[in-house]
Amino acid sequence: MTRSITIEDLYKVKFLGRPRISPDGQRVAFVVTTIDDKKHEYRSSIWMVPTKGGEAKRFTMSTANSHSPGWSPDGRWLAFVSDREGEAAGQGDKEQKKRGKGKAQVWLIPADGGEARQLSFMQHGASDPVWSPDSKRLIFSAAVGPADQETEDGQPLPKVRVIDRLWYRLDGVGFIHERRQHLFLVDIEGGVEGGEPQQLTDGDWDDGDPAWSPDGTRVAFTSNRREERWRFLNPDVYTLSINDGKAGELQQLTDGSLACSSPSWSPDGKTIAFLAALKLRSAGHVDLYTIPAGTVQGVARCLTSEFEGSCSDWTNSDTTDEHMMPAPAWSPDGKTLYVMAAQRGATRVFAIPGDGAGKQPATLTPGNVHVLDFSIDQSRDKAAILIEEATHPAEIFTCSTASPGELHRITAFNDALFNELELAVPEYMPYTGADNWPVDGWILKPPGFDAARKYPLIVEIHGGPNTQYGYGFFHEMQMLAAAGYVVLYTNPRGSIGYGRDFALAVRGAWGVKDSLDILAGVDALLQKGYIDEQRVGVIGGSYGGFMTNWLVGHSDRFKVAVTDRSVVNRYSFFGSSDIGWDFADDDLETTPWDDPELYLRMSPISYVKQMHTPLLIIHSESDLRCSIEQAEELFAALKYLGREVLFVRFEGQSHGLSRGGHPRQRLERLRHIKGWFEKYLVP
Repeated sequence: MTRSITIEDLYKVKFLGRPRISPDGQRVAFVVTTIDDKKHEYRSSIWMVPTKGGEAKRFTMSTANSHSPGWSPDGRWLAFVSDREGEAAGQGDKEQKKRGKGKAQVWLIPADGGEARQLSFMQHGASDPVWSPDSKRLIFSAAVGPADQETEDGQPLPKVRVIDRLWYRLDGVGFIHERRQHLFLVDIEGGVEGGEPQQLTDGDWDDGDPAWSPDGTRVAFTSNRREERWRFLNPDVYTLSINDGKAGELQQLTDGSLACSSPSWSPDGKTIAFLAALKLRSAGHVDLYTIPAGTVQGVARCLTSEFEGSCSDWTNSDTTDEHMMPAPAWSPDGKTLYVMAAQRGATRVFAIPGDGAGKQPATLTPGNVHVLDFSIDQSRDKAAILIEEATHPAEIFTCSTASPGELHRITAFNDALFNELELAVPEYMPYTGADNWPVDGWILKPPGFDAARKYPLIVEIHGGPNTQYGYGFFHEMQMLAAAGYVVLYTNPRGSIGYGRDFALAVRGAWGVKDSLDILAGVDALLQKGYIDEQRVGVIGGSYGGFMTNWLVGHSDRFKVAVTDRSVVNRYSFFGSSDIGWDFADDDLETTPWDDPELYLRMSPISYVKQMHTPLLIIHSESDLRCSIEQAEELFAALKYLGREVLFVRFEGQSHGLSRGGHPRQRLERLRHIKGWFEKYLVP
């Protein structure tokens, strides 16, 4: 006997991540995250499973969180990151803090099991370990900068922050103006003795994404070292030679016209593949590029110019707050690159020919799936792929590169729970939007759906705008369908996965035509005859919250609305968001003081007198992407006007509350959403 999914089922889901296949292709190390229902905390540990299938076994036993596994190329060791209590780093509490006590550090453990040893003792912690080809060295990332000031007895002193740059904070992280991310090299000869790390990069910029050359003499990485780096966030690709464990010659390969990430060396070491978006007018669309490894500021070649997919995962889901961009994986002969890309509601792994993708490259993962991450073994014969579907959270699959499409599932962490549940299966609904543009939509129907009845409808609107809905798993949507609602979600113009021009179609015009695309989807669904048009609600987060505000300010057709972490005032958003000023360059193409009329015309707050729809405002108090002041402006205006409005604030949470925030806060958010819709849509 099956049952409907509940809000509380979120605590029973096991969240899998970072599948890393062993060099010999025999095992997969991965991360399992669960929720402690007593302490309302996440617990992450590393597990192992044979690629042929079989019992998955927990590999790290500490109660501390462990993640980011990485195999040594010889298969003997596993590096990982953990906040477990480490070895005594020095005498006295102050000295231990200088050596990173209490921070996540890089650890090393034998791949067949044994005692883990701490490799890094960085003051602000360490992350992202990457092995050298000879398995004798590791590069990792660590922040460099002053320590927080304390009293003599170790109590933190109030901070005085001196800001001299435009980009000085980051949502989900906090203030970043005093510290820089740099690369460090540690020699782990024999895998058990950690030497003092050598700092490879330095300067008033951030360095990341390290990748070793096949011969172990150079490292490719990304860094934005231009004078304009605090305004235009577009890193270049660099190479750095490594001589006797020290940094040598530095070369900048790209010319500043791209925002680069995820470099990957060809097997012969002559070419570097990387992922990149245009510096301006990218609309979030990411392409695959290659460039000669010895070229100084050469011309990068785009391999996906004809492909409408974006080489990143921007398929929405509420099971993870990560959107991965794994580095392209080369075939042994260097003629094919395996890349993850989002296209038309799905994210898949594609095989891109070295001479260009064409309009539709072959895929290793066909079907309506959401690939969240992948890795490939040393021989490039086998891939471990993390895949979720609209009716099941992510599990790990394997696939032979020689037999694309033959996927074999090797984990079943969520089967016991989901075998109990009766879930809504998405029904694909393509329709015609504004200006006769084709638009994709999907419908979720309640359990026991009867087409002769009339159902209330809830319209979900994604954020971005340059992301996409599709085949990701959504606990929130499944919960609403289980509560008796039909749920509609669409990819209006501005969505990713339909080519750069489609994504650019809302540039400088949020709400103008994309809102009409969404309403056209509602009209197309109404024609099916089973929706009560007097009981239609709408909900959206971030840009989806902007669109919700826009719709209720331009139409009274919605009975009720929920706006979550939304944009309300484009004028004040410029300075209150961690990246608000970026939209002046890459969206509206002007500043608030140069064209205040435009900014206000494109702001939902300007239409507040026309908002009569009962509105629930949800916002996190530590949201740096869309500041809490956006919600405060809207609430104050509506309350002043005497409208039906409720404001729910979440203490200590960031922009990603719904998909990675505090577990109990996530439950409370869903309870408020469900209760608000019940109040107005249930007879």
